[in-house]
Amino acid sequence: PWAITAIPQCIRYFNRVSLAKAGRGNVNSLIHHAYQEQKSLNLTWFKTWSRISENEDKVKPEPSDGYQNEHHKNLFIAHWELNIQNQTKMGFYRQVKTYYGEEPYLSLPNRAHRSQIAKLRSSSHDLLIEKGRYGAKSLNVANKACRFCCTDDTILHLEQLPFFESTRTIIESEEHVLTTCPMYHSLRSALSENLKSLLMLKEYHTIMSSGHVKEFGKYLHDCYEVRNPKDKSQTT
Repeated sequence: PWAITAIPQCIRYFNRVSLAKAGRGNVNSLIHHAYQEQKSLNLTWFKTWSRISENEDKVKPEPSDGYQNEHHKNLFIAHWELNIQNQTKMGFYRQVKTYYGEEPYLSLPNRAHRSQIAKLRSSSHDLLIEKGRYGAKSLNVANKACRFCCTDDTILHLEQLPFFESTRTIIESEEHVLTTCPMYHSLRSALSENLKSLLMLKEYHTIMSSGHVKEFGKYLHDCYEVRNPKDKSQTT
């Protein structure tokens, strides 16, 4: 990621600014006063880069920029691993991303297919398990029910059950859409046998890192179009 390259550059800039001197005719005079204001008020920019710079000082300096890049890379990976383990929203992401590195789907030529895979992986999709997290009814599990498997009347009746929270099979989750929702049955039936088997086994990581990723991207895009049919009346 860009941070691995940007952080050392930002640290060097911070250190240079901290050494800027004031004085008439000094080109760094304005920078010096801006830095001193940040420091005296203990503002966010100063606090953040002071802390990062101090941590850098604890690392033995080496002449190679490669060492510093590797150091920042390891810090980033450790921070990334900690975050994905501690966030409940990242449950599906943990299934598809088991290592740090560039993913094969990023090389797909079709932008729409790449986009659908990226949205699925990061839970920035339009499925109700995600969209239902927000709004006045976010705590109501019915707000996340599959739009095709459960009508409003059915949800109304299910809400009367004492353990409605446990009816997980109707939730419009990534897994439900990919493997069981009948609305996408015809699309799943048209997939290659290998990809269908991997989907049923929930081997999402294998799909993402294999030659099936191109077919999978098309499948996701077709599913999206089922959920969001184009309004033909608006086309010319």
